[in-house]
Amino acid sequence: MTAATTSVATSSEAVALANARFIDLVTFRRTGEAVGTPVLFVMDADRLLVRTAHDAGKLKRLRHTSAVEVAPSDQRGRHLGPSIPGRARILGPEAVDGALAHLHAQHRVAGPLFTAFRHLRGKRDVIIEIEIPPAG
Repeated sequence: MTAATTSVATSSEAVALANARFIDLVTFRRTGEAVGTPVLFVMDADRLLVRTAHDAGKLKRLRHTSAVEVAPSDQRGRHLGPSIPGRARILGPEAVDGALAHLHAQHRVAGPLFTAFRHLRGKRDVIIEIEIPPAG
């Protein structure tokens, strides 16, 4: 295990998450209905960072409930491991540049490519921080 994963949790779920390329980020509607979205992510110490567009539906859902679930997945959102509950928080614009640099360094092709497509469509980047409680 790397130093980045040891503070998240020591369980096999956390290891599977740390080794994944994508996660399925599950947010919840006001009705409680779960909505999953496969996203690229990076681990940053004891948190996950996810980039999304400023007008994404997941931001609306996160504004009313911070509860999320994450699971390692493929690019289509098919789970490759168990779901882990967490808490999400939308970070301010000052977090975007650093998080994008980290994301682009880890995902050398997909990260910059998805960013370029998003910017060509006039979308602004927003960073979501996800904290996973330690296994206990």
